[in-house]
Amino acid sequence: MEAPIDYSVDQVERYFGDTEKMIKEIPGIKSVFYVQGYQGYSNKANIMVTLQPKAERKYSQEDIKKIARAKLKQLPGMKASAEDISLIGGGIRQVPIQYSIRGQDLSALQTYAKQTIAEFSKLPGIVDVDTSLEAGKPEFKVYIDRDKAADLGVDVATVAEAINLLIGGELDIARYKDEKKGKRYDIRVRLNPDDRESSDALQRIYVRARDGKLVELGNVVKVQEGTGPSVINRVDRQRAITIFANLEGKALGEAKNELDEIAGRILPADYLSKYQGMGQVMQESFVYLLFALLLGIIMAYMILAAQFESFIHPVTILLSMPLSFIGAFGALFITGKTLNIFSIIGLILLMGLVKKNAILLVDYTNVLRERGMSRREAILQAGPVRMRPILMTTFAMIFGMLPIAFAVGEGAETRAPMGIAVIGGLLTSLILTLVVVPAAYDVFDDWQEYFKKRRSKKEKKIG
Repeated sequence: MEAPIDYSVDQVERYFGDTEKMIKEIPGIKSVFYVQGYQGYSNKANIMVTLQPKAERKYSQEDIKKIARAKLKQLPGMKASAEDISLIGGGIRQVPIQYSIRGQDLSALQTYAKQTIAEFSKLPGIVDVDTSLEAGKPEFKVYIDRDKAADLGVDVATVAEAINLLIGGELDIARYKDEKKGKRYDIRVRLNPDDRESSDALQRIYVRARDGKLVELGNVVKVQEGTGPSVINRVDRQRAITIFANLEGKALGEAKNELDEIAGRILPADYLSKYQGMGQVMQESFVYLLFALLLGIIMAYMILAAQFESFIHPVTILLSMPLSFIGAFGALFITGKTLNIFSIIGLILLMGLVKKNAILLVDYTNVLRERGMSRREAILQAGPVRMRPILMTTFAMIFGMLPIAFAVGEGAETRAPMGIAVIGGLLTSLILTLVVVPAAYDVFDDWQEYFKKRRSKKEKKIG
């Protein structure tokens, strides 16, 4: 939460206290506490909300977040967002979208960020859109005329020290300790508010020249009133403004694609962008998980080639993997789940599970052929014989994944895509493996015989 920047500490405390009471009234909330001074700003606070157990409350976590957003919008001047506590971490806030725009010109950055936000916030499913750009604080900009100061015998350092002491105050004059409240206060000495809160009053301050004479500050400085950023953020040593957004019923990957498309139209070539937080972690994790998937396929082929002493039969067995992916992606689509880190882990898990069925078929077919059966007879007999163990192990794994797929337990919704992907992949693999693998075995074995004959002919010619 963020209160207006010109509120005093006491005003902010009352403001956030009313907000805390408002949040407590939402059904399904067990406890609430807030910490004022979030990120080092007195006008910011972080409210931590603990929900009642899932079985004891009427509303889901997403419903409670919607109610909280609606209530917080009623407070004048309030900037707030309802965020989940991230399981991954990283970034500045706990929102899934953290998109940094980098460049050298701060005013241009502000313009591009506002244009991007204006379009992005109109999209369905995008809520709590905000930026890291803090509201400008009122300030006086003092420009010293060095030529005039030199003519009047006033040092630039003297002017700076006078302004710092009389306007800003000196921190180390003394300290006061309140024994009753247990607080310590720094004592500052500076001008009365009437003598320092306008540019005219500032120019009436006197400074001492080198010859001892008093010179009015207005004779050597020019004062302008304006606003300046509270903080200038940097990413990779460049000035940056970060766009924050929450998602409501929209996949992170879809939101990223939409934001990339908008930023691609608005940002010039010399202004760069970068995801932080969950978006950055997702990008990196997808690369690592896909690498693990590819490495698993290569290792599986090498092990199977050594086990069966053939380069062809491992390909027959590995055909069961794309068959399982058909079911995995189909199950995710039907249930409305997304391809995320957990669903990719489910795909990697499928690699080890579905190969087992094909290994049983191919291995038993080879055993029957070694006993003297023809290839076609061995294939036709291996299917019915291996049907029972294949069904038993496959359904055992499916039933084992049902609690994960149905999200049984607190916070289990996050892991549900993994269970759904595994169940869908096992079902299609069970059905298609019994048809495709025997047919592929027959075709690939013909190829193997063909290449063996060609090689033997070449060897005879050489001999």
